[in-house]
Amino acid sequence: MPSPSTPISALLLAIVLGCAGPTVVGSTREGFPILRVDLRLSSVYVLEAKRPVLIDTGTVGDLPDLEQALKDQGIWPSRIALIVLTHAHADHAGLAADLRDRSGAPIWMGEGDLPLARAGDSGHLAATGAVAAGIKPFITTVYRDFEPDVAVTGPMSLAPFGIDGEVLPMPGHTKGSLVVVLGNQTAFVGDMMMGGLGGLVFADRPAEHLYEGDRVANRKNIETLIRRGILTFYLGHGGPVSREDVMKAFGITDR
Repeated sequence: MPSPSTPISALLLAIVLGCAGPTVVGSTREGFPILRVDLRLSSVYVLEAKRPVLIDTGTVGDLPDLEQALKDQGIWPSRIALIVLTHAHADHAGLAADLRDRSGAPIWMGEGDLPLARAGDSGHLAATGAVAAGIKPFITTVYRDFEPDVAVTGPMSLAPFGIDGEVLPMPGHTKGSLVVVLGNQTAFVGDMMMGGLGGLVFADRPAEHLYEGDRVANRKNIETLIRRGILTFYLGHGGPVSREDVMKAFGITDR
C-alpha cells in the first residue's frame, strides 16, 4: 500500500497546477458532448445540450479556471441552465452560489445535505483508512453558504433541459448524495467511488472513496447502479470507469 505521503504529494501538486483544461469524455443519448473540467481538487462535468447542465462546481478559488474552461468551449455562464450538485462537500459545491449568481441557473441538491449548504461547511469527513486520515488536514471544508432552489427528495427528470436522464437521491457518501443517470446507461456518481488514489494516481481504477458517511449504504448504491445496467461511471475524482472494472473492484457478480 502506498504511504500517506504519496497521495499528499499528489494533492499538493494538483493544487499548484490547478485546472487541466476541458476534455470531451463522452456523449448523451442525444449526441450532446459530455465535457469534463479537471480542477484542483475535483472534476466538474457539463452536459452540452442547448440548455447546458453543470454537474458539480469545484472548490473555492477555482472560479477563474472553470470560467475560462467553459468559455474555451463557447459556454458563457449565462448559458448554464441548471446546476446539479452530487453532494455538498466543499470540493463539489464550493462555487455553487457564485455560479448561480453569474448564470441565474437553479441549484438542485439532495435534501439531506441542506445542513451542510446552509453552514457552508463539509462537516465531518469520516476517513476510511490511514491514507484518508493523512490527507484530511489538507482538505478544504468551508465555502460560501447557500440555499438550493430545489432540495431533491425523489427522481427529477432532465427532459426540460433536452436530455434523456434523471437525477436520483442516493444517500451514502453524504446524507444528500445525488446521482445523474442518463438514458445511454451512464451515470455521474460524484464521490460514490473514486479513481485510484484520490483520482490522481491510477485514475482509471475504481476504488472506495477516502471518506464515507455510510459505507454500507454507499456499497448498496453501487450495486443498485450495476443492477440497473450502468455501463460507464463518471467520477468526481478520476475515471471514467467501466461497469466491468467496478464489478471487479467491489466484488459484485452477475445474477
